[in-house]
Amino acid sequence: MWRARNWSLANRQLFLLASSLTIIALLLGLGGAWYIQGFTERTSDRVLRASVNAIAETVAVENGQITLEVPPGAFGMLEDTARDNVYYAVRIGAQTITGYRDFPQVKGAVVLADETLFRYDRYLDQPVRVATQARYLPRNSQPVIVEVAETLDERQALSQAMLFRLVLLEALLVIMAALLIRPAIRWGLLPLTKLQRQISEREPHLPANQPIETAGVPFELRGLVDTFNLLLGRLDASIKRVRDFTGDASHQMRTPLAALRTHLMLVRRHGTQSPDGASALAEVESAAIRLQRLLGQLLALARSDDALASGIGQRQSFDLAQVAREVTGEHAPDAVRNGIEITLEAEEPMLINGDPLIVSEMIGNVIDNAIRYIPSGGRIVVRCIKAGSHALIEVEDDGPGIPPDQRPLVFNRFYRLNRDRELDGSGLGLAIVRSLAEATGAAIQLDEGQGGKGLMVRFGFVLKKARMKGSRK
Repeated sequence: MWRARNWSLANRQLFLLASSLTIIALLLGLGGAWYIQGFTERTSDRVLRASVNAIAETVAVENGQITLEVPPGAFGMLEDTARDNVYYAVRIGAQTITGYRDFPQVKGAVVLADETLFRYDRYLDQPVRVATQARYLPRNSQPVIVEVAETLDERQALSQAMLFRLVLLEALLVIMAALLIRPAIRWGLLPLTKLQRQISEREPHLPANQPIETAGVPFELRGLVDTFNLLLGRLDASIKRVRDFTGDASHQMRTPLAALRTHLMLVRRHGTQSPDGASALAEVESAAIRLQRLLGQLLALARSDDALASGIGQRQSFDLAQVAREVTGEHAPDAVRNGIEITLEAEEPMLINGDPLIVSEMIGNVIDNAIRYIPSGGRIVVRCIKAGSHALIEVEDDGPGIPPDQRPLVFNRFYRLNRDRELDGSGLGLAIVRSLAEATGAAIQLDEGQGGKGLMVRFGFVLKKARMKGSRK
């Protein structure tokens, strides 16, 4: 099936230019034919007017009689190479003074003095062009009408000759343009060809993300080059995220995997019935749990990086208080198991726009972090409150908190406080939270808890504007 969208740029330009030239040639031909017709008519009418005027000027009254003279040159000036026939008639009223008596009279027109009327008519089964003048004489109530006519052979021959030359010139123009269009298109597309060659022949030792130089690139292609360079930048960022994720994963998984191998060797050597074997088996289980949690955090970190790079996938309106309630309920069993009290203080509804899964994972990571780092008997409070045009989520605990000078550092991947290095953890929790917050457009802040004790993590979301009653949907 013919599809213009599959054409090359050169063929598109060739078709467009050829079509445009053809249309222009047709318009020029029609306009030229109209102009030639008018020019031929005006030129021939000027000679015909001179002929009828030469006869009309000889009309006079002598002794009460109308006299006239037909100068030899009056018809001589109408002679042409086509040998057109010339006819004339001089009348006063219905009386023919001289000329062809059966020549058709002008009908329904009043000829004024010093005016020449032209018309097309037929005489002796031939089309003729007629010029008419009126001569008003003293003591005569009716004017003397002088008419001279000639056949149209010379006019038609002149028009055809001029039209033939016009068509010949247009044909030469189209042929010359057709011969020059393709080289011109190739020359015009030469920068694009050079750009293609520059991309395909990039040196292997050059970095994959090295942008293309825009120097010397035509203005029309700079947008394409800038977009390609932007794509290279995004590709480089994506590759860097994969590289960082791979390095982080291999680094963090090396320790629990080594512990697994060591304790499995002890189990194999002592068996599960011996104290050493039972202890080694417990360590295997603990290492497996740590590894499982680490893998989950690494996958969550990869998802948050992807959300930050590509934008939020499921952007919708949802109740932030309801999400906070669900997340708090999911982590309540873990808090109770660790001897920690967890409560929720929420106002509702609090409608925001965003991805509820990202927001729930962000809140859940903060609560999980608090459960792991505050001692038994501690307390966690999750608040969902309104502050002007914003909705705030606060997760406050009464644990050891984070020193102010180290709060910016805890958002770095795998960063851990010195006091927490003996505890289970990977240092990814708050890094995941910050990445998710950036992805969803939320502001994150660390502060002391009430009374300067513990830690408060606060998120700020823009509230969705409520519709006014009676407004159009």
